[in-house]
Amino acid sequence: MSRSFLIPRGGDDQPIEIQIAEPALRAQGLSLQTWTSSFVLASLLHRLDKVDFPLPPLSGTIPVLELGAGTGLVGLTAAALWAVPVVLTDLPPIVPGLAGNVQLNAPVVKGLVRCGSLDWAAPERLTLQNGETRSANTDKARVILAADTVYSEEHPELLSKAILRWLADGPSSRLVLTYPMRVAYLDQIRELWELLETGGLEAILEGREQASVDDWDDECLCEWSVWRWKQSNQKTR
Repeated sequence: MSRSFLIPRGGDDQPIEIQIAEPALRAQGLSLQTWTSSFVLASLLHRLDKVDFPLPPLSGTIPVLELGAGTGLVGLTAAALWAVPVVLTDLPPIVPGLAGNVQLNAPVVKGLVRCGSLDWAAPERLTLQNGETRSANTDKARVILAADTVYSEEHPELLSKAILRWLADGPSSRLVLTYPMRVAYLDQIRELWELLETGGLEAILEGREQASVDDWDDECLCEWSVWRWKQSNQKTR
C-alpha cells in the first residue's frame, strides 16, 4: 500500500504527485513513515528559487544530498522539481525502502535519484545501494536537505558533523533544515544551531509553517531554515 502526496510546484502549475510506500520496518526503534516536517519541507522547495538557493553545475559535486531521508519524500520532490541528481541517505535497514520508493516514482524522477547509507557517527563515506562509495573528501554536496533529524540528545553533534563534513565549500552551497517544534527537543534544536554556527555556517532564511492537524497526528508546527557558509569564511574555505 502507498500514500499519494501532492506537492506544489508554484504558480498555476499542476502539483507533483509523489507515491510513498511505508512498509512495516523499524530501525533503531523508529518506524518507517512519512513525518509532518518532511511534507512541509517538500512543499517549501518550490519557494526556494535560484537566487536564495542556487543550484550548481552538475560536475564535481553531489547536487542534492538528503540526510535521514526516511521514506524519501523530500529528495524525490527535489529531483522532480529541480531536475537534478539527488542522493537519499539513511540507516542501512532503511535503504531498501528508499529504493522501493525511488522505483515507485521512476516516471516522475526520471533516473535522477539514487540511495544509500550514511552513518552520521562515521560520516566520511556513504555507500550507495549498488555498493559504490562516495567520500566526503572528494564528493561533497552542493545542497543538503534534512527534515525531522533531531529527536535524541546525540543528534545535534552527530548531524552537525555530517553536515559540516559533506557541504561543499563556496558561496552557493546551501543547507535546508526543517523540524517540528516538539517541546521535548527544543534544547537539541538550539544546540544544533549553535554547532552549525560554530562550524562556520549562518542562517540566511527562516520561517515557520503550520501543517493541517486534520491530516497529521504528529506535531504540525514546523520551523525551517536555509544556511550557507559565512561570507567571512569564504577566503579560507
